[in-house]
Amino acid sequence: MEASDLFPRAAGIEVFPSAEPSAPADVGRTVVLVEGELDLDSAQTLYQQLRRALDRSVGGLVIDFQGVGFCDCSGLNTLLRVRHRALAQGKTISVRAAGPAVDRLLAMTRTRALFTSAGHTRPRPDAPPARALGHPA
Repeated sequence: MEASDLFPRAAGIEVFPSAEPSAPADVGRTVVLVEGELDLDSAQTLYQQLRRALDRSVGGLVIDFQGVGFCDCSGLNTLLRVRHRALAQGKTISVRAAGPAVDRLLAMTRTRALFTSAGHTRPRPDAPPARALGHPA
């Protein structure tokens, strides 16, 4: 199966898997390059492509948005949905590079930290189980 079968071009967005991790922290994670415009028309296609890449990855995704020229709140919502899915699977999502459009959106919405190593909220294996609010231990 070719990369174009896994990541078809549609709705003004292209997603490419990258063969090599760029940093030691990326080992076991799929590096994905996204190019084009992220808007309402392309958000669902992007979500489906990132979801497929996430489901096939061992540890999560490292996403490079350097080639994205436009990104609105639909693109951000897609990222948040993929992050939610990743955390449910015990995986992580990181943005390693962002063009001006994505960078500005992450800054304006104060969501950049959700896509860095500090924003990962995987529970530690040795952590005690979470308690419900309002219930004493």
